[in-house]
Amino acid sequence: MKLQTPCDQVLAICFDRALQGWRLAFSALAVAAGAACMDGYPTQDAPAIDPLDMTQHQRLEQMNALGGDAHPDRKWSYVLLPGCVLRIDVHGTPGPRTAMGIPLRGATVKVATDRADDTFDVEVHPANPAARGEITVLEAQEWARAIGMSRTLRILEKGCADE
Repeated sequence: MKLQTPCDQVLAICFDRALQGWRLAFSALAVAAGAACMDGYPTQDAPAIDPLDMTQHQRLEQMNALGGDAHPDRKWSYVLLPGCVLRIDVHGTPGPRTAMGIPLRGATVKVATDRADDTFDVEVHPANPAARGEITVLEAQEWARAIGMSRTLRILEKGCADE
């Protein structure tokens, strides 16, 4: 049988309290880390609206939203004119460019990689053979934005036939 001295009892009590203190500190740290990881995340996902379910006006708003933040140095804005002509205004660091009008009826849309300035370009080739070649309607730094614009633009062109 081992006899416990008062000194052994004091050490046991100190060890138990130190262990409880570490447990409490670790628990508080785990709760704080868990709460910090949740900071900044939305509590609810924003619903993605399919361009097929939008009106022409909503599609144009979507295109303007994409063009407004697709590239930090350029801002693209769009207006749909009568006859299904898309007017494009581009403002950027070198200054505003001349507005362009592109007839959309029968036009083809594609996404191309521009390695020179590391962007994904959405290009439209009008159906009119007299029109100049492909016209860039968006330069995006993210592929997803370029794909979103090309899809919305194709559906906008198809919606012109419904007007």
